[in-house]
Amino acid sequence: MVIFSKEKSFFQLSVEQKVPEDISTVFNFFETPKNLNLITPPWLNFKIIPPVPKTTYEGLEISYRLSLHKLPMFWKSKIIRYKKNEYFCDKQIFGPYLFWEHTHTFSADGNKTIIRDVVNYKILFGKIFHKLFVKRDLKNIFEYRYKKIEEVFKK
Repeated sequence: MVIFSKEKSFFQLSVEQKVPEDISTVFNFFETPKNLNLITPPWLNFKIIPPVPKTTYEGLEISYRLSLHKLPMFWKSKIIRYKKNEYFCDKQIFGPYLFWEHTHTFSADGNKTIIRDVVNYKILFGKIFHKLFVKRDLKNIFEYRYKKIEEVFKK
């Protein structure tokens, strides 16, 4: 379930999901940038700009092209925090948001893994634009992602 909240001028999206796979396998999937293509909706026309890194590490910068509502966009992210098998955080350094920071957290639950996504973001035109477009778009994107993650890790 995708949950939205607001703190001052920032919005927050959070999603939690449990998958039937060990934490090492799950983290390895998420730290491999090419796997973003597998969990990103096709309607975004998402493409990582080469060279595509083999793995994620603190300081890594990744550039993407995508389109939303037929508007082409360029996005560049930097991994600002990383701890193997626990978490990593990507921050937009260029893109459509005034601020975007996405923390991916992984925790073991027996032989299963709990995946938590928390995105803090700030947009132009605040509440109005959020209500009209951004909230719905992000909900659709993260619901698609949730379903694809279930498919990847189903047993």
